[in-house]
Amino acid sequence: MAIPEPGAEALFFHDHTELVRGLGEAVERSGLAEALQALARHMEEDRDHWLRRLERIEADPALRARRAALDQDYLDLFAAHFGRWGAAGPQGERIAQLEAALLLAALRGAERLWVRGGGRPVLPVLVQEALAVLWPALYGHARRHLPK
Repeated sequence: MAIPEPGAEALFFHDHTELVRGLGEAVERSGLAEALQALARHMEEDRDHWLRRLERIEADPALRARRAALDQDYLDLFAAHFGRWGAAGPQGERIAQLEAALLLAALRGAERLWVRGGGRPVLPVLVQEALAVLWPALYGHARRHLPK
């Protein structure tokens, strides 16, 4: 296991709190799909930086582990969002957590494809494709109560 250089976590994750907070505000303001697209556009604007950053995190087990731990903040944000739209009680909470995990997996999958493709297709396209695949499975509890 490679030991990251001193300060690597601070270097690679210095903006984590700001990114989570900004994404949360965007979800509240514009909705989940648009918020994720905004995040993808933000990363695309500084493509070279983000590609190098994600490649380095993926290559280093300690940085991968730290990112996985920090992903709990995204899971909490997404689960709270789905919880507001979902059924009450323990089952609703479990479904919200599952939806959050699925959404984060789709987002991380789009990022991996972006990195492997050297920035092609662009990240907003990959995030849109991931959401298009996943979206029918999300908000299922809410769809049951929509008028037909």
